[in-house]
Amino acid sequence: MKRDYIKYFVGLAACSLLGLTACDDDKDLGEKMDEMITISAITLEDTQYDAGNKTICLLKNKELQLSWSIMPESATNTNVQWTSSDESVATVTQEGLVMTKDKAGKAIITMTPEIGFGPEATIVTRTVEVMDEYTYMSAINITNVPAEEIAAGDEYQLTVSSEPETTTFKRYKWTSSNPEVATVDEKTGLVTGISKGDATITVTADDFSSNPVSASCEIGVKIVTPITGMTFTEDAELNQLGYGQEYQIKYTLEPVEATASLLTWTSDNPEVISVDKTGKLCVNTMTEGSAVITASYGPVVQTVTVTVAEGRLWYSFGNGLGSWFLDGNGASVKGADGQKTIVQMGGSKWRGDLWLAKNGKGKNTFIKPNEYRYLAVKIKFGTALKGGNNSVGCIKLEVWDKDHAIIGDNNLGSIGSNNNSYTVLGGNEYVANTPNVVYYDLQSRYDKKTPTDWNQTFDLAQFKFVIADFPITDPDITSTYDIYWVRSFKTVEELQAFVDSENNNE
Repeated sequence: MKRDYIKYFVGLAACSLLGLTACDDDKDLGEKMDEMITISAITLEDTQYDAGNKTICLLKNKELQLSWSIMPESATNTNVQWTSSDESVATVTQEGLVMTKDKAGKAIITMTPEIGFGPEATIVTRTVEVMDEYTYMSAINITNVPAEEIAAGDEYQLTVSSEPETTTFKRYKWTSSNPEVATVDEKTGLVTGISKGDATITVTADDFSSNPVSASCEIGVKIVTPITGMTFTEDAELNQLGYGQEYQIKYTLEPVEATASLLTWTSDNPEVISVDKTGKLCVNTMTEGSAVITASYGPVVQTVTVTVAEGRLWYSFGNGLGSWFLDGNGASVKGADGQKTIVQMGGSKWRGDLWLAKNGKGKNTFIKPNEYRYLAVKIKFGTALKGGNNSVGCIKLEVWDKDHAIIGDNNLGSIGSNNNSYTVLGGNEYVANTPNVVYYDLQSRYDKKTPTDWNQTFDLAQFKFVIADFPITDPDITSTYDIYWVRSFKTVEELQAFVDSENNNE
């Protein structure tokens, strides 16, 4: 019986196949169905009320028509659907018209294709924030005005800051007073030099204020003259650079009017001696070392080897203390003016110790008294200093090596006292309220250990100026001091020549 059923179904299937074959011969079933093209991406156009972070800020009871585009344009169905997450705050029509209500708050507006499920790029959202009023900018500043002229053809990015932080629209419009000299991108503040001259670049708040704030800066543009040759100037100073020294390399260009800013500067050993984009060196170590400095522009490449003289200190305080530290009951930097740093002392008796190494902490500090015997300081106090133990102020040099093994603790100098053991350059007494240069003979006596052999380099655990015990009777005079530089010299004559040269250049 089972075999009969199998025969029956096999026969039925065969008849059906024959019937379909016959239909193909006698009947046209129509053309192949067209393939549907779905939307792959939707782009919502920017609005004048965009506030960043995909947020649109609108006042109550306002309307805003949104615009968009789709890809591909040949999509079978180009219609979209709009929805609002909170229609009590804002609604949106199927034509993209946003209408805010009489209620502050936020609503998320979403746009999707009418049919089909495409990639993430087809789902567009914006947060509509409805508010009672906008917060406008109260102040605006250009924060990085170029210190020098820019070259024609170069670009320079200006940046801006504004107040308050709660400003609704942190947007800006940039303009140039002289686009033939320098142009500026209206939205980004990117300046492009065009030709020689000056232009005023102005940035204005774009925040719907009836009286928007603005700021301006001057941009100078120079013509670039290519460099065809370069020669470093012979300079003995490059063979004896001291720690903390900033030194401008001297060179000549061909032609003489060539644009120096075209040069690219590099150091092969920046931890020892680094170089900035103008060819200014900065010495970062006290130990002996060297670096090869390269200046290049296209095929023009020149190198010079520069060397650190071990134990030479050449530190300026025109722009702050740098690697130095203050110690003494809350002493702090009060300011700097490019020539000196003003120190505010602290304590019941004014104190503001200045140190580079203290109890083994701080900068690795070395002195080499057989080479650089005299340590000089240019400093100004508001009161006259006197030798001996007193309470009219002192500047005492504390120096010792690790474990107090060979040298230390206090340099006694020519005065022979633990207090004020220095020599005033060009005089016998310290003069108040004027910069004085005082110096210490590093080969003189020390109060605990005095070396018998100066022909060595001393690795110091302590290198500190104790600046203390100034009277508090007149704080306006005695509570601060000005520090200009700390430097070491081979001879007093060399020190005097340097100070004379410095005074002649002031």
